[in-house]
Amino acid sequence: MKRILLLIYFIAVNYTLNAQQCDETLPITETFDDANVIDVCWNLIDADGDGKNWYWRDYGISNGGYKCLTSRSFSSSSGNLDPDNWIISHVIDLTTFNTNDNIYINYKVRAEHPSFAHEFYTVYASPGNQISDFESSPVSRGEFADEVGASGAFVNRSLDISSLAGNMIYIAFRHENIAGSQFILNIDDVVISNSLLNNEEFIDFDFKHYYNKDSSTLIIENNHNLENIQIYNLLGKRVLNKPLVQSKEYIDLSSLNRGVYVVKVKNDISSKTFKVMKY
Repeated sequence: MKRILLLIYFIAVNYTLNAQQCDETLPITETFDDANVIDVCWNLIDADGDGKNWYWRDYGISNGGYKCLTSRSFSSSSGNLDPDNWIISHVIDLTTFNTNDNIYINYKVRAEHPSFAHEFYTVYASPGNQISDFESSPVSRGEFADEVGASGAFVNRSLDISSLAGNMIYIAFRHENIAGSQFILNIDDVVISNSLLNNEEFIDFDFKHYYNKDSSTLIIENNHNLENIQIYNLLGKRVLNKPLVQSKEYIDLSSLNRGVYVVKVKNDISSKTFKVMKY
């Protein structure tokens, strides 16, 4: 009985922890640094039924260090694929905005191999989260990766979703085979905000953080001035809520018990959620 109760406890803790990672309100940032975000904040649909879909991949330092979404149109084991792969976000709240506001999905896209880069993808936004909702939505962008400069290198792209202001919405990325199998498509660094990000801002929303156990201090650094930090324990209780003003901040955690905490930090264009172990 004790084992069953303990298992239920850990399942509940894990659910709470994961739920904290899915922002509903803007600005929303998804760097795909955490593999667990798939199937928590994003849902997968294998529309072609071949058992292959979007997946999380860490390319490692020797291959650029990218952690991102990956979808294949070719694999060494199966050969040419015929992908129709969907990844759909959790619900996003645009009810506080109106159609006079400028709201964008900003993201990076890459066809991994420059010689096999004619990969086609579409990004959609819709008040519904079914494939039929996205396919009928007028808010979408479909293009070949190589035709926008994404042959072997990430490029910044965006989609204006201002017309959906006032709604609860979902976004989706679709990788499909239109021009024959190529190789691999990547999506990374998705930001939904009421600003169109430039190249510098795409880089800047990736916060740096580390914990100094000797001084019980969490150090957070970003090229933008930070605005706020919230810290939650594994039961979902907020244990710290503090305004920030500098681009580098030192957060005293000495009052917290030892354990794992979920940290949410914001700057003026985005937010970042990560875990920290308090020793």
